[in-house]
Amino acid sequence: MRKHFTFGSLALLVALVAIVLTTSSALAHEKRHVGNYTFVVGFLDEPAYANVKNSLDLTICNGTDCNYTVQDATKVLSNPVNDADKTLKVEVSMGGSAPLALTLKPRWANPGKYNAYFLPTKVGDYTFHIFGTLNKSNINEKFTSSPTGFSPVEQVQAYPSSPTDPEVAVLQNKVQSAQNSATTATTIGSIGAVLGVLGLVIAGFALIRRPKLAQTHAQTAETLPDSLRG
Repeated sequence: MRKHFTFGSLALLVALVAIVLTTSSALAHEKRHVGNYTFVVGFLDEPAYANVKNSLDLTICNGTDCNYTVQDATKVLSNPVNDADKTLKVEVSMGGSAPLALTLKPRWANPGKYNAYFLPTKVGDYTFHIFGTLNKSNINEKFTSSPTGFSPVEQVQAYPSSPTDPEVAVLQNKVQSAQNSATTATTIGSIGAVLGVLGLVIAGFALIRRPKLAQTHAQTAETLPDSLRG
C-alpha cells in the first residue's frame, strides 16, 4: 500500500528536525538548577572566536527543566521566565581582567531567552556572572567555560596570514630606530643652525668694530711724540 505525506505530516517532520537541531546546538551549553528555575548558559555562536562579535546565550525556565512546544514549525519554550532582564545583571570576565558589565536584552519572539553582546579579544576560558533577583529570589551564579559546559574562545584562522609576533616586534624596533635617528638628526641640525647664526652675528659685529678700531689707532698715533711714532 502506497503512503502519502499530507501537509500536516510534512510540517510535523520539519518541526521534529528543528527540535533535534536546536537540542544538539544546546549541548555546548551548561544547564543548572537555580532555586525554582533552570538556567542554560553558553555563547550564542559556538565555537566562539577571538576578535569576533559574540553574545551570552541565556535561557531561563520555570521548574527543573526547559520544556518546548512547536508553534508554526518553530520550537518555543512552554515554561519561560520573562522580563528577567529587568531584575538580573550580567558580567563577563576572563583570566585576571576586570569584569565587563553587559547589557542583558530579551531575544525577539523567543520568550525566556536573552542576549548580551560583546567582543571577546583573547583566547581562553570565559566566565559569565549572573546576579540579581527573580521574583524576589536572590540569584548569584557564575558559569565558566569547561569540557562539560560551553566552549572556550578559540583563535580563528587568519587568511591571508598576518606577520607573526616576532616579525611584528622586529618591524616595530626598526620603526623606533628610524624615529630615534630622525630625532637625533633634527636635534643636531637645529644646534648647527643656531651656531651658524651665532657665527654670523659675531662676524658682523667684528666687521662693524674694525673701522672704529682702525680710526682709534690712527688718532692715538697722531698724539704721540715724533720719537715714539713708528
